[in-house]
Amino acid sequence: MEFKVTRTKWGSILWGIAMAILGLYMFVNPGSSAYTITVAVGWVLTIAGICALVGAFTHWSVILSTIDLYSGALSLLFGMLILAWPQFFVAWIFILLGIYIIAAGFSMLAGTNALHVLGVNGSGAGMALAVLTIVLGVLVIMSPFTMANIAMSICGIALVYTGIVHMAEGARMPSDKSK
Repeated sequence: MEFKVTRTKWGSILWGIAMAILGLYMFVNPGSSAYTITVAVGWVLTIAGICALVGAFTHWSVILSTIDLYSGALSLLFGMLILAWPQFFVAWIFILLGIYIIAAGFSMLAGTNALHVLGVNGSGAGMALAVLTIVLGVLVIMSPFTMANIAMSICGIALVYTGIVHMAEGARMPSDKSK
């Protein structure tokens, strides 16, 4: 069975306008955007958890109901925790990101050190980049809300760009006069 997805001219233009408006909002209000996205994820997890728990008690299969029970309880728990402390989870995500960046920096440092020991030219630049990566990870950990604002601003710019591309594609589409 083959499905063909088509877009209309006005659908593309309206989609582009919506993306550009959302991008502008995210760029102008990065702090509230991070908060809103976190709360939305909390609601999605909470509702999914409730649905899974309801499903756990309506299945006739023991295995499926057990899986739904555990996944529903876990999803409901995380959703309610996120809804209770959204700012904590915004910071927590960026602290984990900072730890990952630091680990990646140390991994890069070990790799470039091995290249330096082997006498590969240009390994000094790799070491400098590894140290900068470690410093960036420390900065992310030390100021997670600032990094969340920067990330939301970058996402806003990307959404505005994507919206403009969708509007341009829609404007270039031929009108459907076959109807």
